[in-house]
Amino acid sequence: MSETFAERSAGIWFPLVFYAVGGVYLLVFWALYGLMAYHLLVLGVASILIAVALYALSKWAYWLGLFTFPLLLLELVVSLNFSVSFVGWYPNIPTAIFNASMIAYLAFLCISFLFLVDKRNTLKTDRVMDRLRPSAPAPDKSGESKSKIV
Repeated sequence: MSETFAERSAGIWFPLVFYAVGGVYLLVFWALYGLMAYHLLVLGVASILIAVALYALSKWAYWLGLFTFPLLLLELVVSLNFSVSFVGWYPNIPTAIFNASMIAYLAFLCISFLFLVDKRNTLKTDRVMDRLRPSAPAPDKSGESKSKIV
């Protein structure tokens, strides 16, 4: 237990916490404002899966983060652009809080992605995929080659 805890540095904990909180943010936004916006549901669940994979130090966190980063970035930029062009930066307090939360989410998303890319070597192989792969036979240690040159 302490060995895996020691392997999780700030470079792992920061994206772990961000993806967990960001996933909950997307799911709450989906539940409160747009049940027909299934992309928010998918991205929220993917963010929570990334956080779980980071906690398990799985390589899946890197690959999911690599795949979802452009999707999350595009989603947030388009949402912020629509909000600002439709109602402006600061027409009332809730809109200002929403716009500020989108800017903070974008900043933390970029920082978390950079941490995730930086710490990709810390992530181990996935235990589930290791169980599915057949194990390779041990190499011959005698040093003699069994193949004949014809």
